[in-house]
Amino acid sequence: MTKRAFIAVFAVALLGALPAAMAQSSTCTAVTPSNTAFNAALLGTGISGASGSPNGFANVNFSLNGNQATVNASSLGLNNISGISLYQGQPGSASAVLVQTFSSSSATFQNGQFTTTMSLSPALISEIQANPSNYFFVVTTPDFPNGAVAGALVPTGQQLIGGISPAVSGNPQTGGFLLSIGPNNGTGNVTLNYDIAVPQLTSDVSSLQLLPAAGGSPLVILGTNVNPVNGRIVGSAQIPAMLAQQLLASPCSYTLGFAGTQFSNGLATAALAATNEIFLPVVGSVRGANGTNFMTDISLFNNSPIGLSDSSATAGTFFQFYPSGNSVSTSGVMAQNVSALNIPARGTMTLRDVNNSLFGGGINGIGALRIVSSNSVFANARIYDNQIANGRGTTGQNEPGMARSQALQQGVLVGVGNVTSASGANGQTFRTNVGFFNPSDNPTTVALEMRDAGGNVTATQMITLNPWAQMQVPLAGDGGLFSSVTSDTGSTSVYFLSGSPIFAYASIIDNISGDASFVTPSWDQNSNPNTNTGQ
Repeated sequence: MTKRAFIAVFAVALLGALPAAMAQSSTCTAVTPSNTAFNAALLGTGISGASGSPNGFANVNFSLNGNQATVNASSLGLNNISGISLYQGQPGSASAVLVQTFSSSSATFQNGQFTTTMSLSPALISEIQANPSNYFFVVTTPDFPNGAVAGALVPTGQQLIGGISPAVSGNPQTGGFLLSIGPNNGTGNVTLNYDIAVPQLTSDVSSLQLLPAAGGSPLVILGTNVNPVNGRIVGSAQIPAMLAQQLLASPCSYTLGFAGTQFSNGLATAALAATNEIFLPVVGSVRGANGTNFMTDISLFNNSPIGLSDSSATAGTFFQFYPSGNSVSTSGVMAQNVSALNIPARGTMTLRDVNNSLFGGGINGIGALRIVSSNSVFANARIYDNQIANGRGTTGQNEPGMARSQALQQGVLVGVGNVTSASGANGQTFRTNVGFFNPSDNPTTVALEMRDAGGNVTATQMITLNPWAQMQVPLAGDGGLFSSVTSDTGSTSVYFLSGSPIFAYASIIDNISGDASFVTPSWDQNSNPNTNTGQ
């Protein structure tokens, strides 16, 4: 099972011979630990001793607070659930050991939902935190007492660090980079992946270093004689696990160093700070059906404190584009396209047609956009059918920028459908596209139901989203999410249940005008607390 890496994001602050007083900010925010919340996707395969072919799906959110463990679970397609338990080992292994049963006479599944909190031993909690993929949940039913569905734990937390970049060789353009710090691999080291984009960086970087902000010798050499390709550097290195912990606990105590001939003093350093991320689950530039010509504009606002206008309030912002398709990039560093820019304090920036304005025409199609910054940045997008060349202007839809905490493990897309006949009450024909984005280093399974106006299930589907994968498909018909549905559906809803938090959306498009409406999922969090588990 792929382990979810700890994410650290940096925007490059390339400063020649940065004094220690400048490298340290007045406050240093520690990064939130990632080993306190875990998810699991439970499938009906690979269960030791099971007979028959279990159907159904369940997800689990498992959170730790001191010695208290809270389990929230939701299920789909399972009847008369009798229990939920945690095992040590691997699903399907006869040597797996039961470590805790969470269900009881007073804690049972109700309408497919389960929640309870209980105490666990400190030793067990430490073992789970150190190696979550060695533990898995099992849900049982009377027909499958050895387990109807099972799935291993994966971490759910994201840990982010960032900064800003002034000039390289006198050029004022911004650069940025992202580091991903993985879990302990048992050797005392962790893997650090880096994805760096610095405009005007053309010469080899003779040494890429991690240094103390107060000055001194490099703590780790991440790479030597690194060759940038179009100003971008991608690679990985091993760093001590203790150093990784210290870096996350006090990011502003460290800098990233670049040694090379393009830097006036032979060395430039980047100051680090905790940062944030915003997601737009679909952006791009693509020709659609019926002559549509879709483009995307994005607007950003630097929400620095009112009255603060010095350089510390400038938002160094790093962008990653993940193209549509089930590519298996890991650690969030292998985005197809990256870019970076600075937003002044309280400033607003609108980028027209991000394919050209942000990525220089490098996008071919659609995908998801991740925006990271050490400052508080707001973002939204307008996706529109550009018919200016035909004298008809534009028609479009607004898309909100969403924080990781808005990713959901379950939700419903309301009012979607396909109508091709104009015999309805208002004569309107429309179609729906449905999309998903998995903002995680781990693959996840998503179970889906389509329900009609009477609440009846008319179609079901189960899909797998690879790490950092974006997909958009028609709602129904050939190549659609529900390919078995070939007739008009009118107003329907799509309910989803995911092993880990994902972003889901729908776009309802008028077949004649090309005008579209953007739909985000709805869910009552009070009905089950595991729906919103991003950090």
